Amino acid sequence: MKNVSIWMVLAVCLLILAGCGQPQQQVSSDPVCLPKVSGDQAMEAAQKVLIGMQFPIEKYDFEARYIRTRPLSGAQFFQLFRGDNASAYSAAEANLYSLRRTVEVEVTPQTGRTCLQCRVLVQQLSIPEKPLGGTLSIASSVTDSSYRQQSLELDDEQLEKMEWLDRGPDRALEQKIIQKIKETLEKETL
Repeated sequence: MKNVSIWMVLAVCLLILAGCGQPQQQVSSDPVCLPKVSGDQAMEAAQKVLIGMQFPIEKYDFEARYIRTRPLSGAQFFQLFRGDNASAYSAAEANLYSLRRTVEVEVTPQTGRTCLQCRVLVQQLSIPEKPLGGTLSIASSVTDSSYRQQSLELDDEQLEKMEWLDRGPDRALEQKIIQKIKETLEKETL
């Protein structure tokens, strides 16, 4: 039991330290063009990569060469099988905030090559604060939690004002997805 608590403290410290760094600046997600790849191959590879990363496909338009996923909540530190945190910074953010990511992939076939463009939109859940009734009720004003179970109680007004706010693109994840698509295409063409 003591070993488990030591490992938990270490894990929390690592997450905190990872969150102290600045997010890495990524270049804008310009289209990446791949020679000798058909649009069909690129669409199939993109779908395979997104499904492998646990993104549920919402729209797969083969004619328009467009894929969009449903929003996927950010992976937590114990979800090691998930691949949607592309950096330590995004992993720390996903553990501190309620985040979700939506991916769009566009495939543009051209003469002798196919171009891919990936966009990842990040959103954060915003829950309005509840006014405090006094100093005695501070502990129970936000949650009705015990040491075994956490719960969050929202009143009707908070539920009406709760919304997902745009946080902008996740360039690191865009680059990671494009790289995985390229690797998948290279394996399939061998």
